Amino acid sequence: MLGGVTLHVGQLLHQWALRAPERVALVEGDARWTYGDLDAAAQRAAGALAEAGVEPGDRVLLCAANSGRFVATWFGALYAGAAVVPVPILSAPPEIAFRAEHAGAEVAVADGERRGVCARAGLTALAVEELEGPALDLRDEPAGLAMMLYTSGTTGKPKGAAIGHESLFAHTAALVQHTLRFGADEVVLGALPFTHSFGIRMAVLAPFFAGGRVVLPPPGRFDADASLALAAREAVTWLPGVPTMFDAWARTEGAPLRALRWGLSAGAPLADDVRRRAEARLGAEVRQGYGLTEATFTSIDAPPGEPTPGSVGAPVWGIEVRVRDEAGAELPPGEVGEICVRGQNVMRGYLDDPEATAAVMGDGWLRTGDLGRLDARGRLFVVDRLKDLILRGGHNVYPSEVEDAIADHPDVAAVAVVGRDDAHYGEEVVAVLVLEEGAGFDAAAFDAFCRERLSKVKVPREVVRVDALPLGPSRKVLRRTLRDWIAGGRLTPTRLSAAG
Repeated sequence: MLGGVTLHVGQLLHQWALRAPERVALVEGDARWTYGDLDAAAQRAAGALAEAGVEPGDRVLLCAANSGRFVATWFGALYAGAAVVPVPILSAPPEIAFRAEHAGAEVAVADGERRGVCARAGLTALAVEELEGPALDLRDEPAGLAMMLYTSGTTGKPKGAAIGHESLFAHTAALVQHTLRFGADEVVLGALPFTHSFGIRMAVLAPFFAGGRVVLPPPGRFDADASLALAAREAVTWLPGVPTMFDAWARTEGAPLRALRWGLSAGAPLADDVRRRAEARLGAEVRQGYGLTEATFTSIDAPPGEPTPGSVGAPVWGIEVRVRDEAGAELPPGEVGEICVRGQNVMRGYLDDPEATAAVMGDGWLRTGDLGRLDARGRLFVVDRLKDLILRGGHNVYPSEVEDAIADHPDVAAVAVVGRDDAHYGEEVVAVLVLEEGAGFDAAAFDAFCRERLSKVKVPREVVRVDALPLGPSRKVLRRTLRDWIAGGRLTPTRLSAAG
């Protein structure tokens, strides 16, 4: 219980519908959904799901683009006592089929464009636009699961992270009250996909907890110009996004956003050059946060504290962070090791996979698989993914550090650094580059640029030029895909003539 309200995530919408039903909760084009509107739509969606056979404890697969109907359906599943299994809208039929079967989803809901994909996955999906049934009030049974989030599958088959109501509710409360410090006047741009943990938590649940407002950009492919124009019209105060979005926003032209307090970048390291350009364009600070599917938003470098460039900040209230060596011993400030997390943001475990759960949570701390260090003030610096670490000739090379240096090159629009198997060194450092439009490439000048900024062992020996980097559903760069493409011959690195 929290102030007489049970820790059921549906209460984040329902309580505001009871207390301020006419307050605008969500802006979608010309439509303005009030908390009362959304609550009523969620109750009708819950009724429709119940008519389709959904019972408390069941799971509902949801694959749709951001919309008011998506939000109503998401809460409607919880009102019906079910857990939501969100599926990214770019998923292929086999990916959808795997999640549905693994999660045991009894019912699927999708929008018009995705219903055909679900059909090819062998699923008959209800239409999110037509999910209307007799109103079913919130079934307040918070002991069950709220969400089943699947890992990206970059190290094999995706695993289902089971997220309970108590975790999701308590962590949202801690974020809003202690870190983000949202009030009822908060206006958040909902450009992140709501099928992803970052999007649903920070662009829906957090503002709804505070009684704030969510503004949805036009449907379709992300449009940096259109989303910022909308943010200006609707006086957006807070802007969450991933680094590729902030880079795209930084490349637009226009006046700063007068109402914007600050922006939060997460999902991947934010290059300092991108941060500076984004801040200049937006007219507000851009800070970083850190989390993962299994333990969302562990830390945030949030105002009003002084910004710490390169840091993802101190742990969110209620969360503990330790950095450990390979033997599990805690390391002192300044030393790099594996980031381990304990707190209300951590998943219950992987669905039906006790061995995988024990491997990462055996002693009560979640092993994140990420490398980082703490400073003397307890602020976290994420160095890289443990699995992305490049071991060249016995030296540790962190791809994000190399990428951050290369991002300052005036002719480079985007970069990813990966390792390639090498008979002599074990692994070789390869830079995959997207050049600015119209830019040429001078290999010798590029090599000299890198050597001025990086130690010899970290300088890329090989380069691949591509038109675009492969991105996952959350717009993270897929380094494993690049490694596979290089190993399989789809991409052929070119050795820098000056490399040695």
